[in-house]
Order: sequence, then structure tokens, then C-alpha cells
Amino acid sequence: MMKLSDSGQRVFDARYAERNEKGEIIESFEQAVSRLARTAASAEKKENQNKWEEKFSQVIGELLFVPSTPIWANMGKTDRPWQPGACFVLGLKDSLHSMYETLYNTAMIFKSGGGTGYNFSTIRPGGDLVRSTKGKASGVVELLKLYNASAEMVMQGGVRRGASMAILNIEHPEIMDFINSKLDGGLTNFNISVGITNSFMKALSEDAEWPLKFNGRVYDVVQALDLWNMIINAAHACGDPGIVFLDRLQQDNPVPEKVIDATNPCGEQPLSPGESCLLGSINFARMVDDDGTVNWDLIEDVVYTAIRFLDNLIDVAEYPLPFVEQETKATRKVGLGYTALHDALIKARLPYDSEEGRQFASRLAKSVQDAAHWASQELGEEKGVFPDWEKSVYFKSDEKRRNAATTTIAPTGSVTAMAGCEGYGIEPIFAIAYSKETNVAGSFEVFSPLFLDACKEYNIPREVLSEVAKKGTCQGIKGIPEDIARVFKGAQDIAPEDHILMQATIQNQVDNAVSKTINLPNTATVEDVGHCYCRAFELGLKGITVFRDGCKKGTITVGEKKQQENVTLKRGDILPRSDSAMGVTHRLDSGCGKIYLTVNYRPDNGEILETFITTGSDGGCLVYTEATSRLVSLAIRGGISVEKIIEQLQSTHSCPAYQMARGKGKKVSPGKSCASAIAKKLGEVKKQLASKCNGGRYVADLTKPVVRNNEGTRMFNCEICGLKMERAEGCFVCRNCGFSKC
Repeated sequence: MMKLSDSGQRVFDARYAERNEKGEIIESFEQAVSRLARTAASAEKKENQNKWEEKFSQVIGELLFVPSTPIWANMGKTDRPWQPGACFVLGLKDSLHSMYETLYNTAMIFKSGGGTGYNFSTIRPGGDLVRSTKGKASGVVELLKLYNASAEMVMQGGVRRGASMAILNIEHPEIMDFINSKLDGGLTNFNISVGITNSFMKALSEDAEWPLKFNGRVYDVVQALDLWNMIINAAHACGDPGIVFLDRLQQDNPVPEKVIDATNPCGEQPLSPGESCLLGSINFARMVDDDGTVNWDLIEDVVYTAIRFLDNLIDVAEYPLPFVEQETKATRKVGLGYTALHDALIKARLPYDSEEGRQFASRLAKSVQDAAHWASQELGEEKGVFPDWEKSVYFKSDEKRRNAATTTIAPTGSVTAMAGCEGYGIEPIFAIAYSKETNVAGSFEVFSPLFLDACKEYNIPREVLSEVAKKGTCQGIKGIPEDIARVFKGAQDIAPEDHILMQATIQNQVDNAVSKTINLPNTATVEDVGHCYCRAFELGLKGITVFRDGCKKGTITVGEKKQQENVTLKRGDILPRSDSAMGVTHRLDSGCGKIYLTVNYRPDNGEILETFITTGSDGGCLVYTEATSRLVSLAIRGGISVEKIIEQLQSTHSCPAYQMARGKGKKVSPGKSCASAIAKKLGEVKKQLASKCNGGRYVADLTKPVVRNNEGTRMFNCEICGLKMERAEGCFVCRNCGFSKC
């Protein structure tokens, strides 16, 4: 039985240990391992239970296999249902009854410890007629707000706030509002993704029009490029939306008649409505020796045991809802993945961002995939196939399988920290060195243990390590040997292309999907985000999420960061551009075509910071709108009031194209020119922000504790240890104790 590290013990005590009625810990790690092993073995024939209990105890106790959070938190305990599932997908119908029934079902899933995904494309767009009441439908985004508010009330298994994934298909009439729904800092309990189809990507490549439709009715026709630009602009600004390739989900669906169009909150588990899936991870750090030698036999043995463990839990589980039990047992999907991939690469002295590193990772991934498939076939012969087997892709080849799907790469924040690994899932280690902040000890430096071990081999002096801590990287540091620099790269040292290539490498050896964050530097452009999303499609990924450093205020400081102080501007002074803000985007109709006005502002007081103005691909003065946008932003940062800017824009002459379009009966925004239309909308936005932020109606995230930096931007502190958290695998993760918030 392995002894947990200090941080691993903190994770276990805070999240997984059984407690008495007073909240006192009454269970050790060893006792918890026995609890899980005994519970899973109870699904075996009586004469085999002791054998499998011992085997399960061995692989879990030695941290060779680490089950997911709901399994540790629920299974075998006397004070709660035995609910092991981490991933759920629920269906929605376009009726008030269905919406609230699904909301209730969601609450029950949250209570049991699971996260939920939905596809909202069945909901009619806002403003549509509701025939039964003659009223107007509230639409998708308003329904999202309702679900988000409910998540604040229900903790996932008593551990964290409910987390959800919202997907809306690219053809839905409300897609524009959905794309921009997180720009104002709301929907804090949702990850959002746009469901992209192959036909949309074809329209995008051909610069074609794209119809927005619902139930066969076309509501509008837009340029595919306009929608794409809105997606990548929003993702650049706040990290959402991600994208999910719907045809890929269905293409790899093992039971094709059960349509898959949604995933769990972090995107790695595509499921049909009603299905759930339970997760666990192989610990690669324990499978690779310090000299890089891989114990392939150990991997095969642990994978077989892990698949059997997860499959057994399907039978002994207590499900939050009857239809979830029925759908889950019909396909018996399990999600076995792995953690500490980067730890294994470092031990093999292979760079994460190299072709040889990806080849090594592919061999590891294939070994898990092959062993998992073999294990499911063995179980299929021994215990019988999953009930929907005759409807599956395996039926024609008479391939007996116990599980419709077996492998998934899930976020592994808490369990990775408990297991003492550095790399979460397939993510690279966060950084070689970084600064942690506490309320008690202040700021202090932290080094990667793997990096320090390598430095000891080369007798690297302390002053060189101090320089690494100062810079947050060992790249380009005098005194660091090339052999170390090429291997020890943190997430921000690795190019986005190499992040994507690693995700694609692993996806090729996974049944389901991969949870990963493509880290972008703060200087990344909107075009860089677009390139990442296009590469994801080209490389066959099922979905992708990007996160630009600083688009939401970070949590752990890598290298030196200068603090911006409040200053009084003198004549000619220009305030530096804020590295984080909230934003709202509005569409305007001019005489030539569409204009998109994005206004970024401070959430604490509603102060407008800058504007971004772009034209649609159907025409317009692109150069002049870009110039207007730049000059407006420059004027604001130069201390000129928004009122004065609006006054100047409104005083421009009339535009002939604008007046001609109005005379022909075309829909145009109020005003006499593009400039005056922008001015009018800017005035409306300013008034709305003053009411929302200054009027006391600005609602901050209710998840506690939350702090704000001196610019009023949201940051998360860990609810267990109080340290600041950072973004990884689609969640905020505490590197100290493993607590995660998705």
C-alpha cells in the first residue's frame, strides 16, 4: 500500500474520507481502498469475491489505478447512495414540462456527484410564439440562465457546485446570442460549445451563406464566415465557446441508432440522452521507470483489472434516476483513461512537443486501448454482452463485448494530486516554476520535483534555479543544459500547434474523446484561435477548447508580472490596454451590410474600456470601421469621456448608402450613418452598464470564496486550501490540493 504525499493526504481528507455525523474523519486511505475494493468485488460470484477484492485493493492501493472522484466519494459509504458516475447527458424537449423536469433531473444528478451535458438545439428561439399561451418563448440563453442559477443551489456530491455543458448546433436561430453568452462573465457553472457539422465547415471553406433554422423554418441567412468570426472572437475574449464536431461524435457512435449530440461538462464523454459513464485513470508515472523503461505487462494487467472494477460498479451502483439506470446498463460504457503522461515522457527524456515524444505517447495510449478492448471482450465471453449489443457496430463481426465503449481521457485534477503526479491527464506540467500565494505565508516559489531531480544530476547551482523561478521557465536560462531545457517545458512553453498534435495523437487511440486545454499566450490573436479550431477539424478531433492566458485573470503567477497601478493621466498619456475585461457584442445593420460592435467594460463599475468593430462579409467599409474602433479605444484610454466620443460620432454627415437602403425599405439600425449608428448603440450600452453595475444590480459569482484583483476581474481561490487556482482541462484547478471547479 502506497503512502500518500502530504498534498495527496490533504486531498483525500478533504474530499474522499468518510466522516461521522459531526463531520470528523473516521477513515484512512487504506480503509477507503478496502471500501472501494470490497464494493466492486461484491458484483462477482461469491467464490471469487475475495480474490478480486485483493486484486482491486492492490492496483488502487499502489496508485497504479486511480478511480474518479464520485467513486471515492460515494461507493461503499453508509451515508449516501452508491453512485459512481461522473458523466451524464440529459435530453430536452421544447415544452415547459420537459424543461423543468430536466432541471429536476439535473439537480438529482448534481446531488449524487455527477456533471451533466445537454444539447439545447431542441428549444425554440427567443421571441417565437408559444401556441398554448399566445406568449413568446424565452429562448435558449434565458433557459441557460435558469439552469445556471439552479446549479448554485446544489453541490455535486457535497464536493463542488454543479457543472454543466451546454451545446447549441450552429444552425440554431439563437446561435449568435449563445456564442456571446459568457462575454459578460455570467453562466459560471456552464462550459459552452457550438455544435459544428461537416456541412458548416464546407460552407466556411467556400465562403458560402448559412441558414439559421428551427423545425424546418429558416429564420435568417448569414455568412458562415461571420458566425465563425463570432465564435473565435468570443473564445479569444473569454475561453468560451469551445467547439464540438457533431458528425465525428456520431461517426464513432457504437450504437448508431442512439443519436449522440452532447457530452459531459469537460467534453471527453459523448453520450446519448439518459446515459451515464464512470471514470478511472491508469497512472503512467508508476508504469515507466526512471530510465524510461516501460513495464508493458504491468499496463496490460492493471488495465484488465481496472476495466473489471469499473464494469462491476455498474451493477452495484445506485442510480439517481430510473431511466438513467436503464440507459446506462443498456450500453455499459466505461471511461478508462490515464494521468501523468508528461511525467512518463520526462522519465523517458522525451520532449512533449516532439515527434518522438508523440510516438512514445501513442504507444502508451495504444497499449491501454488494446488491453481495454481485450478486457471487455473477455468479460463479454464470461459475463455476457451489453444489452444493446445486437444494435451495435460489434454485432456484424460477432465481437462479444461487455461494454459499448471503454476508453476516455478525462480531467484528473483531484485524483492526480492525490496520486502525487505532476501532469494532469495528458496535459503538460503546468510550469517548471511558479509562484503560489497564500493569505498566511504570502507569495513563495515552487519548483517541479521532476525538474529539481534532473538539476541535481547536473549539479546546477542555486543561483541558476533562482533565475528559473524568476522567469517561470528554464528556456533560455544560462547554466541550464540543453538536455534539460528540451525536456522540461511547461504548458506555456509549448506551442499551441504541439498541444493540438498531442491531443490528436491520443484521440486516435481512444474510444470516446479527450479533455484537454489548448493553452495560448496572452499575445495570441483571434486568428490564432481560428487556426487552432481549424486544425482540430483537420486532425480529426471530436472537440477543442482553447484558453488564452489572461483572458480570465489567472491564479498562479508564472515568471515576473508587473502590477498596473492607478495613475492620473497627463496630456498625451495613454492608459495601457487592460489584459482582462468583460464584453458584450451587438449586431448593427448598415447601408452596406452587418456591423458587429463589441464593447469591453469593467464589471465592478460599468466603465467602458474599449471597442472592437468589424463588418460582416456581406460588405461594408472594413478599413473605416477598423479605424473607428481603434480611435474610439485610443480616445477612451487617453481619458476622453465616452459622452464626448458619442457626440463626435453622431455629428458626422449622412451616408448616401445608409439613406438609400432605408428608402428601399431595408432594415437598418437607427442613425444616419455607420458612425451615428455606432454612437447610438454605444450610448445604449453605456446606459445599460450604468444601471447594471452602478445601480447595484451587478451579480457576482455566488461560488465562494471569490476574490478580485485591482481591476475588478474574477479570480477563484481554492475552497480547500485557499490558494489561487488556474485553468486546465476545461476547469479551474488548484495545483496544491487538486480541488477543481469546472
